[in-house]
Amino acid sequence: MQRGYFIRMARLSWILLALGLPGLAIAQAAFNPDQYVLDLVPQVLDLQATSSDLQVASSDLNAATSDLSENAKKLIEANGHITVRKADGGTILSVASDILFAFDSANLSPKAQATLKDISTIINDSQVKVVKVIGHTDAKGTDAYNQKLSKARAQSVAAFLVREGVAQSRIRSQGRGEAEPVAENEINGKDNPPGRAKNRRVEFVLPK
Repeated sequence: MQRGYFIRMARLSWILLALGLPGLAIAQAAFNPDQYVLDLVPQVLDLQATSSDLQVASSDLNAATSDLSENAKKLIEANGHITVRKADGGTILSVASDILFAFDSANLSPKAQATLKDISTIINDSQVKVVKVIGHTDAKGTDAYNQKLSKARAQSVAAFLVREGVAQSRIRSQGRGEAEPVAENEINGKDNPPGRAKNRRVEFVLPK
């Protein structure tokens, strides 16, 4: 079968040469089906690895959201800006401050509203009596300034949730400044922008 294939390819190469298409003829003659399959192997392995990563991420999300309603899980998955993790104190929802605020500001940005509306729905669907809204910053600036900014941001978010129907008695807002990072602000003494971006966040603690 392979012999017949190479005979056909040789004939095609002569025809292409006669038509003045030597480059294409050489490419056709040089085609090796076995090498083509080998070249595809890394791509297939990459796809398998990606699929495995997605399965792990889905499993992690299911574990983190196990105490939430089905509606809450769907909102989190559809929103794309809300991360979830388990802690001893319960379930923690987190939204990056870069989604909620402009730089160095405690005023909510227009794009913050959709995400915070989803958060308010999740809180209202839950059975928890009190939700902590906690602001966090990165390590840029002084401790005192970051503490003040984180508190102001938490208060802005809490006020929005109340406007969206969450009872004020269920919300406790506070700022933690730069005291509780979830990533490195610096690595080997050098600035780490991706880490600082993770640290700039507002968390919603839903106790057990």
